[in-house]
Amino acid sequence: MVTLCNPQTGQSESIPVAPSLTLTELIEWSKALLGMDGNLMLMKDGHPLRNPSLSLNQAGVANGDLLVVMKPAARPAPAAASGGGIDFSNLLGGGTSSPAPAAAGGLNFSNLLASAGANNGNPTPVFYQGMPLADAVDANPHPKAIVKLLQEQEGLFNQLNYHNPVLAQKMRGLPYEKAVQTWRESVVKGSIQSANAHTQTFHKQREFTRRLAENPEDKEAKEYFGNKKKKELVWQQYQQAMQEYPESMGRVLMLYVDAKINGNPIQAFVDSGAQTTIMSKKIAQECGLFDLVDTRFAGVAVGVGTGKILGRIHIVQLQIGDAFFPCSVTIMDSSTMPMAGGGEETKGKDMEFLLGLDMLKRHTCSIDLEQGKLKFRLAPGQYLETPFLHEKDLDESKGGTKGFDAEKSNEELLKAQEKYEKEGNKGGDDDDKMKE
Repeated sequence: MVTLCNPQTGQSESIPVAPSLTLTELIEWSKALLGMDGNLMLMKDGHPLRNPSLSLNQAGVANGDLLVVMKPAARPAPAAASGGGIDFSNLLGGGTSSPAPAAAGGLNFSNLLASAGANNGNPTPVFYQGMPLADAVDANPHPKAIVKLLQEQEGLFNQLNYHNPVLAQKMRGLPYEKAVQTWRESVVKGSIQSANAHTQTFHKQREFTRRLAENPEDKEAKEYFGNKKKKELVWQQYQQAMQEYPESMGRVLMLYVDAKINGNPIQAFVDSGAQTTIMSKKIAQECGLFDLVDTRFAGVAVGVGTGKILGRIHIVQLQIGDAFFPCSVTIMDSSTMPMAGGGEETKGKDMEFLLGLDMLKRHTCSIDLEQGKLKFRLAPGQYLETPFLHEKDLDESKGGTKGFDAEKSNEELLKAQEKYEKEGNKGGDDDDKMKE
């Protein structure tokens, strides 16, 4: 395994390699992994590896080495610097066996990369108070540095547990060296997948470029570059949206208000897109109103899926604060109640009471999204206001976080991931057997 580093961006990737892999092949991998292009060269301990046809073994590259990937540059003229000058003449190895001494009072950077390579075995983590996980990962590309931070900074590990609970669960409680190995394996796996995707894209684009040069009317090549242009435009819009309208990428919390029916507290879903006001059979029974159902209005509701209508209660006193609002309510079977934003597969999951457009209009309600309130008109110029509920007040089934068990959720995710990897490994074992 070797670590490839782009000194301009600080990005690094660790990948497993075979000793027989050539430097040329490794450079191609570097282009895909680090997003680099053009003429590149590899450096080890501050010295360039000049013969790209050599294998890693022949070039002296060993397991655990750090290789710097950079563009070759012409060596500056070997003129002596004046007092206080800076000598960069040996930064790229220059072809001489030993670096020339710097002028008196000057600085010599000839061993800068060599020193970095020497310290690679025990890197010093970069951290500041309040540092987010993304910045910590970018600033500490070496697995030993980022793992040391994660084990020392509980806040960073909690962020990892939120963004990648599977990896966090695997690393939790591990000794330092084993945690480093686990992190490295995770990064390598992602790097290889990314490199494969970049490599395939590179070769495909080169092939279509060749075909289009030979035949400007090549239908398949024109379609490929047309789709590529569309994706670029979509990506530009996505970046603009992330910068200017990041809230559009988040999940929208539906509108609920606290209410009571016959003294029983409920959370009423405010849905101006629903034609009628609906209550579940379960809530009607709990509130002691089910005997008032007029079954002459039984039937089937058709909308997003279908639901069984049991009938209608003509007058239900919906209490908001200290005020009562009479509502005509359709009673639906609990198992076919729609979910907020619903769907056939989510019926019966969370709906108790749906305040539809019929009663919203009847009581001249206003949905004030600026203040986060539902307003009922009591009299000319007089309104009753009730706030929409926050995530902490709503159960998971309603899009909230009340009662959310992060550990349980992470355990379920980990089991699913382990099952997926186990099934994948079975397939890989079979392939290996076939090769043997």
